[in-house]
Amino acid sequence: MNNTSGRLADRRRRIESLRRGERSTGEHIVVVGMDIAGSWQRSREAVSETCSAAPLDDTAPDWTGSAYGQALVACVDELETVAIESGMVAAVSDADGRLLWTGCSRNMRTRAERVHFVPGGRWDERSVGTNALALALRHRRPASVFSAEHFIPAVQDWVCYAAPVRDTISGEVMGVVDLSTTWNRHSPLALHAVERFAERVSQALQGVSQAPVLRLRMLGTPQASIHGKVLPLSPRQMEILCLLALHPEGMDLERLHAAIYGDRTVGVATLKTEVSQLRERLGGAIGSRPYRLLVNWQADFMDLEQALNAGRVEAALAGYRGGFLPRTESPLLRTWRDCLESRLSDAIFRIDDPDLLLAHLGQSPEAVDAVERLVELLPGDHPVRARLLQTRDSQR
Repeated sequence: MNNTSGRLADRRRRIESLRRGERSTGEHIVVVGMDIAGSWQRSREAVSETCSAAPLDDTAPDWTGSAYGQALVACVDELETVAIESGMVAAVSDADGRLLWTGCSRNMRTRAERVHFVPGGRWDERSVGTNALALALRHRRPASVFSAEHFIPAVQDWVCYAAPVRDTISGEVMGVVDLSTTWNRHSPLALHAVERFAERVSQALQGVSQAPVLRLRMLGTPQASIHGKVLPLSPRQMEILCLLALHPEGMDLERLHAAIYGDRTVGVATLKTEVSQLRERLGGAIGSRPYRLLVNWQADFMDLEQALNAGRVEAALAGYRGGFLPRTESPLLRTWRDCLESRLSDAIFRIDDPDLLLAHLGQSPEAVDAVERLVELLPGDHPVRARLLQTRDSQR
């Protein structure tokens, strides 16, 4: 056992000794500090130590349309990437301690689900006792809770870091950003990271009213939204938005026409009408001469490409929800889609982790390349392999 592991194990033993009543009340404050000691006292009055998971709120309203929700949507992709790459679970709550969003690495997913550290889970102090998210809400400052400092035993193998998100104008605490992992991976740097993300959400919140964000979700079922509201767009208008996102410098009418219709005999007046209607639905957020987006935007297909560029295969698979515009007839978009699918397939065939491939199949059952790779990786007598062979044969 190295020095760091030894110190963490010794710290855990001291805390567990406190919980068993082997030390005086005064020693509680010395070992864990005033915030934890005070929280333990309040928790004993509100929560049973037999509690094994947070209560779930199944009636929570949609939060994505609020200003806070829009700020979160602008930031959580990066937070999820950090969680995946560092073996953690990330979460963002509202001001009541209810989780709105979570993103986690494979090794933390089961742990998080077991204790309801998922959207809808209530992690305020009265619901589950001492935890970092609850302390950050109560004291309006960053907090960390290590191992047995947590009140309920179900999360005493965790270490959690949390920081409040404030409205920079009113000072109101809107919610909390949390990062958690297993206790033996504790690092003081994680608290700095969660503070940085909370500040980023605060900044995004400040800019929401000044700079609306157009969100393009084109992997799987196409959808475009702005200010959290889904736009009623035609398939052609979806294609126009994708092309303008792929060409931020802009496209003139002739180039845009060729990219959409290719050699088909469709008049430019038809395209002009589509762009005019699209501009109206986006509140004038499309410029002309050349056509270009005049609004901040985020696109899942561009996020996928960036993840592949950076070699972040797990993050790429986590963001994949289906093929990119599977019905498009645009020659440029079809070429781009084929290239993206080819790159994703190449990445899949370099994966050596069967669990990662099985998780990908769970959300994309039609992923033939994942089936093929799993057949290569799994031993011949593995019970799943026979079913995969049947699936592969039926897809041919």
